[in-house]
Amino acid sequence: MSNEHGSLIKNPKQLIIMVFASFFVPLIVILLLMVFVNNGKRGDSSGTTEQLIKPVGQLNFKDASAPSEPQAGGQATK
Repeated sequence: MSNEHGSLIKNPKQLIIMVFASFFVPLIVILLLMVFVNNGKRGDSSGTTEQLIKPVGQLNFKDASAPSEPQAGGQATK
């Protein structure tokens, strides 16, 4: 049998280098992508924070146990 498809890692030093590279290379790529995406959003313009956190809607609650008012033209029935 030929040894053409052997392991690329031949000693413990290469193993340690590959473990660190497989962790840090994707981490660096992700950080660079985050910087690239957030590049246009970093500004000290006033009012942007208020626009980002402003409420979308407002809820108005009504008391369900409040007595109902009599309707016009009729009497309230018991």
